[in-house]
Formats: sequence, structure tokens, C-alpha cells
Amino acid sequence: MLQGRTYSQPIVRALDADALAELSDEDAETGEDDGLEGNQQYRDLRFIGWDLVERVIEREKALFARFAAAPDLEAEAERFLEEIEAVWEPDEDFCGLDIGVIAATFALSALGAVTVSSCNAGGFGGRHAERFPLIIMYLPRHLAPEVLAIAEAADVGLDMVSGLVRLYGRSDYDLHRFAEVALARHLSRRAAALA
Repeated sequence: MLQGRTYSQPIVRALDADALAELSDEDAETGEDDGLEGNQQYRDLRFIGWDLVERVIEREKALFARFAAAPDLEAEAERFLEEIEAVWEPDEDFCGLDIGVIAATFALSALGAVTVSSCNAGGFGGRHAERFPLIIMYLPRHLAPEVLAIAEAADVGLDMVSGLVRLYGRSDYDLHRFAEVALARHLSRRAAALA
């Protein structure tokens, strides 16, 4: 994997399944009109399936290489924003997500989590609010063991903030690795079911 920025956030993996906030389908759907958890740009991504996750993992890898080769990171970030404003399909505009959190957000959605916000901390240019790459989500209780196992295998952080779950990394590429591990586990289970 390419070298990127690293962040000093210590990795912790701790979930309390009994303290997980719950989100109704109605609240998730109305969130697209009214915002969800303070995110006025919230998009309901529950339609995402594993085929789309697989495509997006490859497309995000290509973006990593593109940005690594860019002589001016800020100019490349501006070009990228202009490009995605001109497309309409979820895997073409990446649902408006930052590079570095795209594939992980799609994988979490395919698993059944409802992601409400994310940030790449500026590792690929632009101004960003967070100090390290992260994704905030509603995580159904039955998914907690699987998401925790993926986080452990990918060596990323997973903790809670007011009942919501925060997935985060120490580098620009850590959350992409989470998506790769999630996809590999899904494909392994599918292959075992077909055997």
C-alpha cells in the first residue's frame, strides 16, 4: 500500500452492545430530508450491496495512486471534486464521500450499519474537520461482533460516542483495509455456503 499521512490517535476496540443507539427505518429515511445526527448532507446508503463494494474498493485504490502521483495535492482535490459533481451514479460520485473512507463506508452499509458521517482528516487535500480518518454509524446489536472482528483483523479502531459507533484509523489507508477485510470475509462465507 502507498505511504500516506499517519495520525496519533491510539487504537482502541471497545463496544458495549447494550449501549448501542437504535435507529428506526423511518428516522433513517427522513434523515435524507432533515439531516441525521447533525449531518445535513446525510445520504441513506442501505441499498449498497457487496458487488458495489468490490467495485468501489478497486476504484478507491486507483484514486490513492492518482493522488500519490499528483504534484499538487490541493489542485488534485479540486479537480476530483469537480469530476464527482458531474456524475450521478453512487459508485461514480462515491455518494459524496471523502477519499480514504469511501470503501469502508460502502462495506459498513453492505453489512447493515447506517453510516451518518465520515471524514478523511485531509489526507487527500482540502479542509476537513476531524484530526484522524473516521466513520460514525448506527450499528445494530447483532452486527457488533462481526464489525468488531473485522476491525481487529484490519487493525483499526472501533469505539463508541453517545451510543453511536466510531470506526477510525491511524493512516490514510487504514479504513480502506477494513473494507478489504470485510469483503474477503463476505466472499469466504459465500464460497463456503456454495460448497
